[in-house]
Amino acid sequence: MPIQPNYLQWMQQPLIWTERIRSRALVWTPDAHWFINDPLGPFPHCHPDASEIIYIAAGWMDIQVGASKQRVGPGDLLFMPPDRYHNYWLVGDETVCLYVLVVPNHKHCRWQYKDFKPGAFEGDAPMKNAFAPDATESMPSDERITTYVRILPAGQATDVMVESIKEKMIYILEGEARIEIERLSGMMQPNDYQHVPATHHHRIVNTGQTPLRYFEFVCFDPTAPAIIKPEDAHLVKE
Repeated sequence: MPIQPNYLQWMQQPLIWTERIRSRALVWTPDAHWFINDPLGPFPHCHPDASEIIYIAAGWMDIQVGASKQRVGPGDLLFMPPDRYHNYWLVGDETVCLYVLVVPNHKHCRWQYKDFKPGAFEGDAPMKNAFAPDATESMPSDERITTYVRILPAGQATDVMVESIKEKMIYILEGEARIEIERLSGMMQPNDYQHVPATHHHRIVNTGQTPLRYFEFVCFDPTAPAIIKPEDAHLVKE
């Protein structure tokens, strides 16, 4: 089951902001009318041509996506398709800790508050709990955000991995880990997340005595130009 974070420590985690992805930890306390660390304020919206994942680390919410309103709680992951209207309501008297990941994060089309596209108020949002028995088999995904729940036995490490044009977010659900990215490394606890840029070699080591459970979000911008390989650089100049 999810380990509830201290919301003051939770909201100190960094805002991740690139052209490919936007990611942050949001907090809604029972005495507030919206997320207390969201600079945008209470504006229902959609994300043009961008997909969004939300993960509930603590608390309960009702979330409208398209035509449906769903109740989400600890361990639930909700997938919002591109251009789909969404809005949030706090439920109960617990503080909500909400993790958000949006892909891509293009400068001139990050949020839309009006003039929604046809279909914005249709459909629903696939949802699954990260601790469900079949969570490691499939999680809500699309071409922009592919979600995996990984389990790494105690004392083991992943192979060294690298993505040529995709970025990753690693989010620890249970256990303790060390993440190594090129020449840097650091320890991660439950509800910590870490950005892995494209072309960076990385691996994850289970440093605890129990299995490590974590999200691996693979993020792809289908509109991004292809990376120019060094051997093809002369073609660009010509």
